[in-house]
Amino acid sequence: MNIKMKYFNLLFLTLTLSNTMAWAQAINHSQELSDLISKKKWFEIENYYQQHKESIDSDFVKIWYFAETENAFNRPYEAISTYEKLIDNIPLNMDKSTLASLFGHSLQLCSDVQEYEKGEEFCQKIITVLEKNTAIDSDTRLSGIQTFTPLIERFKLLSKTFPKLTITKSEVDNTEKIKLIPDTLTSSNNILFNAKWNGIELLTEFDTGSGMGAYIYNRAIAEKIGVKLNAADTIIVNEGYELPMRCLAGVVDSLKIGDFNIKNVTVAVNIDAIDSIDSVQVECDSVAKSMYDIILGFSVIRQLGVIEFDFVKNTMSFPQDTKTVNEKNLYIDKNVLFMNMKICDANFLSFFDTGGAGQGLLINTDFYEKHKQCISVESQATQDTIRVGNCNETSLKNRDIYKCPQIEVEINNQIITMKNDCNVSKNKENNTLLGTVEGGYFGNSIFKYCKKATFDFDNMVFSVDK
Repeated sequence: MNIKMKYFNLLFLTLTLSNTMAWAQAINHSQELSDLISKKKWFEIENYYQQHKESIDSDFVKIWYFAETENAFNRPYEAISTYEKLIDNIPLNMDKSTLASLFGHSLQLCSDVQEYEKGEEFCQKIITVLEKNTAIDSDTRLSGIQTFTPLIERFKLLSKTFPKLTITKSEVDNTEKIKLIPDTLTSSNNILFNAKWNGIELLTEFDTGSGMGAYIYNRAIAEKIGVKLNAADTIIVNEGYELPMRCLAGVVDSLKIGDFNIKNVTVAVNIDAIDSIDSVQVECDSVAKSMYDIILGFSVIRQLGVIEFDFVKNTMSFPQDTKTVNEKNLYIDKNVLFMNMKICDANFLSFFDTGGAGQGLLINTDFYEKHKQCISVESQATQDTIRVGNCNETSLKNRDIYKCPQIEVEINNQIITMKNDCNVSKNKENNTLLGTVEGGYFGNSIFKYCKKATFDFDNMVFSVDK
């Protein structure tokens, strides 16, 4: 059972964003780069830009490239600055789908990294752009203005409700190692350790698939550590994955992890009840309450620099001045993590979820159909059940899959043979909702094949030692 939270949209943007961007460019290289950006093919985008930057004649497309890649590769503050240049230089005849996507990305980033004042400023600038735009009809302009105007007040409210996360690290260079705690309850590959939340030690799970700062399944834990909950506002988490969860949002004042002192951690606290006569839900509830106390989510993790896990010594550490020799293979979208690796000598893009308990490699239909000559699967389909974040019926999703007994994956030139940790969607209707359409999903089963695993969020590299 996969018990976790995947993504929390702090801003609750009411826009319907278009991923289709049409640019009227005379030069093909500008058009090609624009098309790649609209498809979020970040590694291809970087390569294409480096190869053809002299032939890209649109200054606007170049700035757009920098804004989007800075956002994807964990340089959020540089991205916000570049988005501002874009907004300040938007042509007055730009089409509405392009405007919607550009505005949505910039405001969502301001929300994700809690740059509330900049979000207010962007909203006001966007309203001005809409008022002057000559390519959009008056009704659409008015609708856009009516959408963005209340977002200014929303940002102001967020700044009062969720103070900005701050992270400081001890200047003493002792690179303290934190002991990992084996998951004896489920025999999964969850990364567990003790950390002090509001001064109280809690069993903490390291989860790149959880978009908030933290998630608490058992509300009694939130009460134990004195989480400041916004009880008047119920939030819905995971709507985009068709696995909705009702939560209350709150703030943990302080978090201590090794040398890191962290303030103002935004947390979602589960408030959904289970059906007490449903034995499956009751068992799930018992496991969830025993497996961990709290989840450390990606909005904090992404700011911790280099994180090394030694699975031989069972330690987690934060080495300094690490020189990377590996290629960039990570990117961020909507505050969750994605990784590029190779399967069948082809690029495989996956949602990378270290909290995916017992989950290995989930391959969606499109990739399998292109490469099925080198992916062996069992002849009979079986049913796989995924639970996300909660234990009630709404958090459960059944899908038909073919088990894949053995497969080789390549992560930064390291080839790993995974056994009985892979499945393939039976068809598109059974694709995992938590993965990419063209690739799939990658859970924490990878760790049992590693002596070490390193996340370098400064350079956006994940590497392993077998």
